[in-house]
Amino acid sequence: MIFYLYLFILGAAIGSFLNVVIDRLPFGKPLTGRSVCDYCGKKLSYTELIPIFSFFYLKGKTACCKKPLSPYYPLVELTSAFSLPFVFWYFSDSIFWKKILVSLIVFSLIVIFFTDVKYMIIPDEVQIFLLFISYLYIFSCTGNLFFCGAKLFVLGVFKGLILALPIASIFYLTRGKGIGFADVKLAFNIGFLFGLKKGFLILYLAFMLGGVVAVLLLLARKKGLKSKIPFGPFLVISMLFFLFLQDKAVDLLLKFFLLISP
Repeated sequence: MIFYLYLFILGAAIGSFLNVVIDRLPFGKPLTGRSVCDYCGKKLSYTELIPIFSFFYLKGKTACCKKPLSPYYPLVELTSAFSLPFVFWYFSDSIFWKKILVSLIVFSLIVIFFTDVKYMIIPDEVQIFLLFISYLYIFSCTGNLFFCGAKLFVLGVFKGLILALPIASIFYLTRGKGIGFADVKLAFNIGFLFGLKKGFLILYLAFMLGGVVAVLLLLARKKGLKSKIPFGPFLVISMLFFLFLQDKAVDLLLKFFLLISP
């Protein structure tokens, strides 16, 4: 129990760093240096930077100018804080390095989710990092470094390109209005990590979730017909669904197909 509490605290601290990545990386800002107030630019004290706690202690307002803090800050930290112990618990029978690699994949997906929600941007640096960690994750299940490693990488790239093709087609047919090119790159990462069968099911689930949310937003009049809705978060949710459930996710989705088919 103490170990999982430690992981929770560590996950919250990592979430604080992820907030820095989310807010700075899309705009090319350095990840180093003290955090400052979003409004007046004053350097934040250490008591204002305690993950999760500071937001609620300050009652959701900045200490210097009493303006509202983004609720995304504690949300990212809480998501990260719960994710780390959950990964170690869920994959308790796996080797230590697999847990670390899965955690890094999850952290990458958290950044992708929130950067796309907040700014409709998915930084290339995060996509490249995800690709690298995905390769290590796949390779951790193999043996020979030179032969199997190179073969897996080439095969993964091939699968990634195939899966990215339909998303790229939508991007070019709509001239970037229907979907962003960052989503094409993310589709490549999905193919690389999950392969074609699971990859196409992930795309299908993401489109299905996106469609449902779009309809609900239209009915609630939160969005119009010409409003843009980021697609990355739906891809991330679908990826996490398959990352944890693996073949069970395939079975569940196939059963859903049979249920809705006439």
